[in-house]
Amino acid sequence: MAKGFGRERVRKLLGLAVWEVELAVETGLLRRLPDRTFDPVSINTAQADLELFRRLLAAERRCNTSEAAARLGVSTDAFKRIAAVTGLAPVVTEEIRKYGRTLTVGYYRAADVDALADHARADTELRAVARTVSRSEAAKKAARTRKLNLARAAAARAEIGVLKPVPDAEPVQVLLWTAALMATAGIWPGPLQPLRRMSDRRIDPLIATLREARLPRAELEGMLAELAERSTELIGLLVPPEVAERELGVPVATLPADLPRLGDHLLAPVLHEVVSSPPSWLLRARSDRELERAAHAEAQRAAEEVSRRRQTEQAVVDEVVRAVSRLSDESVAEIFGLSVDVIRLLRPNSGHWSAEFVAGLSRRTPPWLQDETAARTEADRRRRATATRARRLAARRLSWRRHWAEALGVPLEYVPEAIGRPTPEAIEAARRDPPRWARGAAPG
Repeated sequence: MAKGFGRERVRKLLGLAVWEVELAVETGLLRRLPDRTFDPVSINTAQADLELFRRLLAAERRCNTSEAAARLGVSTDAFKRIAAVTGLAPVVTEEIRKYGRTLTVGYYRAADVDALADHARADTELRAVARTVSRSEAAKKAARTRKLNLARAAAARAEIGVLKPVPDAEPVQVLLWTAALMATAGIWPGPLQPLRRMSDRRIDPLIATLREARLPRAELEGMLAELAERSTELIGLLVPPEVAERELGVPVATLPADLPRLGDHLLAPVLHEVVSSPPSWLLRARSDRELERAAHAEAQRAAEEVSRRRQTEQAVVDEVVRAVSRLSDESVAEIFGLSVDVIRLLRPNSGHWSAEFVAGLSRRTPPWLQDETAARTEADRRRRATATRARRLAARRLSWRRHWAEALGVPLEYVPEAIGRPTPEAIEAARRDPPRWARGAAPG
């Protein structure tokens, strides 16, 4: 049996790269022997017609989506669309890790990709035709839209010519149109700035009409200039809602819709007229307001009464529970078989024996409750511990008092027994503002 060729020898004989050699083996153009060498017969066959071999190898080249799209001269999206329509599937897929994700990459045969050239050209031509038709339709739609917009602008201009107020027109209309003109033109003269902070639901429709009319900026500014002087005077007559509510005795929101106002601001003449001669609706609104206040006060009083009653009832229940849950010294002495005097000395820090605490001691009786001697020893230990704590506390208090006396330069007897810890911050604060006991000890 003839000896096989090594890979480097095959590369030199056929002029191939490493990946081309592997691709030729994978596609059957070259045969690899069990010992990983290459079959001389397949090598000789390839050498006999090297050009044919290279064409066959080029047809088997693996192309990813981007390379296939570039081979056809189309975008990657277009290639994916053509491949889906024609049913072209990748011959090899592999998963790669990129951008922190696992991506699946498919590879296509170059010959299969080249076979889609006619489909690619047809797709490109069809899309070019579609774009042409789309542009034509878009142009027609744009023409219709322009015609419609011109008609709307003409209608809006006609409406503005009818509705636009003159300077001596109804005050609220003058202010509404002034605010709408400023918002449309994007200019806010200083004297008219207060209108920018006011809101009225009637302003937005006017702004929409002005914008639909597509008026030149110069024309908008001219209309605004006609109303500016009168609007400045009217702004000075506007009354804030809190002042109006105080004068009327009812919220501005409850006023009739036909009462002249800008948002929640009333005009001073209108407010004066209404307050001086209250109409029937104002009298009714005031009475309703008083009834609401009285009802609210009564409801609040009732709620407070219910809350107080519940608190009282809960306090009584808590007291009963505490009384029931407490055991006398005699009962505890009887439970543990000890004398009453010793049990009295062994009371917990709360000063009484709760049923829950005694039950816990009964389940796990500590050594100092198991006989009289141990109980008396525990009582003596507690008494000594209490006395030791008291002595330590007294010594600590005395040390604190001495520190305070030295820091503030006063006799020890002037420093209170219950003085706090002499921290640097506390001493500094006492020096800035001496307490009464320190001021009384000042020399003199």
